Amino acid sequence: LSGFGTKLDSMTTNHTATVNELKSRITKLQTRKLKINNDMDELSLILEKSSKAATQYESKIKTVKGFMHEDYTVAKLKEDADKLGIEGLVYEMISWDKQYERSVLAVSSDWIKAIVVKDFATLLGIAEFARSKKLPKLKIIPLEAIPKFKLNLPKQSGVVGILADYVTCDTAYFALKTFLFGNIILTNSRETAYNLSQSGYKAVTLDGEFFEAKGGTVVIDINSKISKLTKLISMSSDIDGLFQSISIIKKYMLNKKHSLKKIDDSIQSYTTRLSISEKSLVSANENHDNLKSRISSATNMKEQLTKRISGLTSRHLIIKSEISAHESHVTSLNERILIVEENYASGEQTRIAAELTKINIKKTDIEESYTTIKNEYREKSSQLITLQTKDTAEQSQSNRLYDEESSLNLEDKEIETKIQDLEKQKELKNTILVDLRQKEQELIATSGSSIGEVKEFDDKLKILSEKDKDLTNQINISERETDSLNRDLRDLKETESKLQQIMTVFGFKKGMETFDVESVVQGLTSELNSLSELNAKAPEIYITTSNGYRSMSANKNTLEEERNSIIAFIESVEKDKRQTFLNAFDTVDKEIRLIFNKMTGGNAWLELQNEDDIFTSGISYIIQFKNKPKRESTSISGGEKTLAAVVFVLALQKLQPSPFYLFDEVDAHLDAPNAEKLSVILEERSKKSQFIMVSLKDSVVQKAKLIYGVFPKNGVSNVVIYKDKRMPSLRT
Repeated sequence: LSGFGTKLDSMTTNHTATVNELKSRITKLQTRKLKINNDMDELSLILEKSSKAATQYESKIKTVKGFMHEDYTVAKLKEDADKLGIEGLVYEMISWDKQYERSVLAVSSDWIKAIVVKDFATLLGIAEFARSKKLPKLKIIPLEAIPKFKLNLPKQSGVVGILADYVTCDTAYFALKTFLFGNIILTNSRETAYNLSQSGYKAVTLDGEFFEAKGGTVVIDINSKISKLTKLISMSSDIDGLFQSISIIKKYMLNKKHSLKKIDDSIQSYTTRLSISEKSLVSANENHDNLKSRISSATNMKEQLTKRISGLTSRHLIIKSEISAHESHVTSLNERILIVEENYASGEQTRIAAELTKINIKKTDIEESYTTIKNEYREKSSQLITLQTKDTAEQSQSNRLYDEESSLNLEDKEIETKIQDLEKQKELKNTILVDLRQKEQELIATSGSSIGEVKEFDDKLKILSEKDKDLTNQINISERETDSLNRDLRDLKETESKLQQIMTVFGFKKGMETFDVESVVQGLTSELNSLSELNAKAPEIYITTSNGYRSMSANKNTLEEERNSIIAFIESVEKDKRQTFLNAFDTVDKEIRLIFNKMTGGNAWLELQNEDDIFTSGISYIIQFKNKPKRESTSISGGEKTLAAVVFVLALQKLQPSPFYLFDEVDAHLDAPNAEKLSVILEERSKKSQFIMVSLKDSVVQKAKLIYGVFPKNGVSNVVIYKDKRMPSLRT
C-alpha cells in the first residue's frame, strides 16, 4: 500500500504540473488572442477611416486631374521646386489684411497662382521642363525683369492710397508687390474709381470692383477664394501610398485572422487536454484518498493487533505461571485426596459427591433465573425510557395546544366583539338605507320634473360609493395591521414569559425592563374605532382579485417565455442568414478571382462596403486589368463591363447552378483573345449546364456542338443547322 501511495503521489504531481502547464499555455494564448483582437479592432477603425479619406481624396484628385488646369501644372512643378529654382507661388509669398482681401483678389485674379523665379534663365528652364512634360497653361514671373517705378497719387477725394502699400511680403520680394499692385489706386467708392479710370489710372474699390485704365473693363470680386487644388493634387502620391498601406493592412489583418483561427484551435486542443488531465487528476486524487484511508485503517489494525499480541503474550505468561501453580495445587490436592480416601470410608465419599452434585444443579438453576431476570429488567428499562420520552412529547404538545386554545379564545372574543360592532353598524346603516330608499321614492316621484337633480344625486352617490370603497380598503388594511400587531404582541408576551423563566432558572429574580406599549395600543384602538364601517365582501373580493392577479402573472410569465423564445429564434435566423450570405459571398468572390485571372490575367474581387452592416450596405465589384489601376465596375468601359458581367454570371453559376443559360451577343464588345478565352471557359462549364448563345465570333461558334445559322435570301430569313458528329442524335 505504501508503494502504491508513492506511485499515486508521483502521478498526482505529474497531473498537477500538466494541468498548471496547460492552464498557463491557455492563459498565454487567450492573452495573445485578446491582444490580437484589440489590434484588429484598432486596425479596422484605422482601415475604415483611411479608406473613406483615401476614396474621398482620390475622387477629388481624379476630378482635378481630369480638368488639367493651371493647378495641375503648378502641383507638378512644385514637386521639383528646389531643382527648378522656383521661389514659390504668388499667394504664398504675399499677405494682406481682411478688409483689403476683395481688392487684392480682384486685381490679382490672373496672377495669384503664378510661379515666381529669380531671372529669365530659370524661367526658360521651367518652360522647357513644362513643355517636355506636356503640361498645360503656365504663368511665371521673373523678379529681375520687374522695373522699379513709383506711382504719384492724384489729388482727389475718396482716394485711400496705392494698393501695394497695403500688401505685405518679404523684403526680397518687394518687386513682386510692385509688379502686381504698384500701379493700382485704392478708393473708397465706385464713383472715385470710375473717375480715376477715365483719367488713365487703374483703380479698385474696397468692395472688390476693379476698373482698368480708360474704363476698358471692370472686374468685380464678390466672394472668391484661392483654390487649394494645388495642395490636393500634390497629395496624389501620398494617396497612392495610403492605398498601398491599406492593402498591406488588409493582408496583415487576414494573416491575423488566420493566426486567431490557429490560436482558437490551439486553445480548443489545450482545453480538451486540460479537461482530460483534470479528470485524471481528480481520479488520481480519489484513488490517493482511498489509499490513504486504507493505509490508515491498516495501520490502526496493525497497532491494535500488536497491542493484542503483546497483551496475549503477557497473558500467556501469566496463564503459564497460573497453570504451574494449579498443577502444583492439583498435585497437593491429589495427595490430600489419597490421604482422605485412606482415612474415610467409601460410603461417606459417595454421599458428599451426591450433595455436591445437588448444589451444582441448584447453582445452575439460580444462574439461569438470574440471567432471565436481568434480561427482563433491561427490557422494562428500555420500555420505561420510551414511555418517558412519549410522556415528555405529549406534555409539550399539550402545552402547545393549550397555548393555541387560549390564543383562539382571545381571537374568538375579539371576533365576537367585532361582529357585535358590525351588527350595530349594520343596524345604523339599515336605518340610513331605509331613509335613503324613502328619499329615492320621493325622488322617483318627482323625477319627471327633476331629472337634473337625479343626475346630481347619482354623481354624489358615485362619489360616496368611491369613498366607501376607499374607506373599506383602509379598514381592511387597518384590520390586517391590527391582527398582525396583536399576533406580534402575543408572541412578544410569550417570548417575554419564556425569557423570564430562563432568567429565573439562571438566578435572575429581579423584574426585567419592559416597554410601555399601552399608548400605541390605545392609538391603534382609537384609529380602529374611528373607522365607520367595514366591507363584508372584502375577503371574497380579495380572493377573486388575488386569483386574477395570479392568473395574469402566470400569463405574463408565459408571454415572457414565448417572447424570449421568439427573440432567440429571430437571433438564430439572423445569425444563419448572415453566415449563409458570407458563405455565398466568399464562394462568388473566389470564383470571380479565378475566372477573371484565367480570362484576362488581371484581378477582380468583391468588397463589402460595410462589414458591420452587410444587409443595408452595398457590395463593390473591383476590377483591375493587367498593367492597369483598379477601378469599380461602374467606371470601366463598355467592353470591360461586358467581360466583368460575364465573369460575375459564371461565378454565380458556381453558387447555384442553372440547367441552362441564354446569352445574347455577350461577346460583341470583346476582342478576339478575350472572346477565345470566354469560349474556352463556356466549353468547360457546358459539361454541367447548357449554354444557348447568340454570337458573331468565329472562336465562340467553333466551340459549339449544335449551330443554327440564320441568313437572308430573297428577303426571307433562312436557317442552316450544323451538328457535331460526336453528339448523340437530337431532334431539331
